[in-house]
Amino acid sequence: MLYGILDDDGAGHLDAKVELEGTAVLLHSRGGAAGGRPPRNPDYQKAFRKIISRLRGEAAANPAIDRILLDSTVGRRLPENERVLLEVGELARLSNEEAAATAAHRARGMGQAPDAKGGNSTKALRIETFAQNQQDLISLLRLVTWTDTVEAAASHSRLANSDQRRVTASNIGQAVFRLLSGELPARFDLSKDYDVLLDDGTRLAPKQVFALALEEALNIEIHPSHFSAGWGQPCFDLIQAAGFRIVHKRNAGANDEQFSNELATRPPDEGDKEAAEGNLKVVTHIRRERASGLAQKKKAAFLAEHGRLYCERCLLEPAKVYGVAVGNACIEVHHASVQVKDMEAGHVTRLEDLQCLCANCHRVTHKELASSWL
Repeated sequence: MLYGILDDDGAGHLDAKVELEGTAVLLHSRGGAAGGRPPRNPDYQKAFRKIISRLRGEAAANPAIDRILLDSTVGRRLPENERVLLEVGELARLSNEEAAATAAHRARGMGQAPDAKGGNSTKALRIETFAQNQQDLISLLRLVTWTDTVEAAASHSRLANSDQRRVTASNIGQAVFRLLSGELPARFDLSKDYDVLLDDGTRLAPKQVFALALEEALNIEIHPSHFSAGWGQPCFDLIQAAGFRIVHKRNAGANDEQFSNELATRPPDEGDKEAAEGNLKVVTHIRRERASGLAQKKKAAFLAEHGRLYCERCLLEPAKVYGVAVGNACIEVHHASVQVKDMEAGHVTRLEDLQCLCANCHRVTHKELASSWL
């Protein structure tokens, strides 16, 4: 079985294939681009150093490696004792970097004619270890099964649509929540043509939303080349399926006007009422630290946790009745802990202080609260 090696941050995979044979690690050789094909295992050297450092840790004397042998096609024809690059005794006297450099230097000339020049220092290697079993090796080296998804992630080529469609509504909701919290995916710029338009008018870049969602769904580092954004693409399809609107920047004015009209024809959300009903200092404080809107952030967090928006009081899921795009707008955010009118200056509202309620339950709740104040 082929494996890939997780990078230190766990977000990406090195583009270098390894196998396990018993408790030995087989590192595939590196090869250059040929015949229109991309280079093979370009992260070979980095992977070799990771294998050594993760097996031995910081202590060079740690006898986790028994020996390192040449494992190329030519090398396997040699007597076993002539294939050995490093053994445990010599390894104990070398640092991790010295061990990697020494093995590479010796591999360069091994298997060549005595008068040959040059040589390849990135040949296939066999690293024999003192591990108890393969599972220990997989855990220690942080190996993941090499699949088409891993290969695409490592080479930054486009992910298959089937892999992209593993993104769920919860992943999309979590991505929106992270963006509203100020987290931006590396390598992804602001959108050029389309925006994800939230209920409070906040605009997010669709590719930023989908990149964060893909990272969570696939547990790989996502690059712009991994997917495309546009109508008919999984990016737009899944964002809309999660209940978020996508609008064109050229029609921003018309869409904003349409959005304003929609807001005018439906009862106001609790987040919409903060400026009118709450202490103005409180709203300023919240908006300064939560610029994208507390109500929208709550809905995104709720969607991320449950995969759908529903009323926490009557359990109605409007999206099932009206469709996702319209139905999710029927869920409003209620201040369950401290009412806006009772907030003192400097009050900070947390997401757990809020509830997602349908429009009916929201009004009933406020009627009940009003009655209790009489």
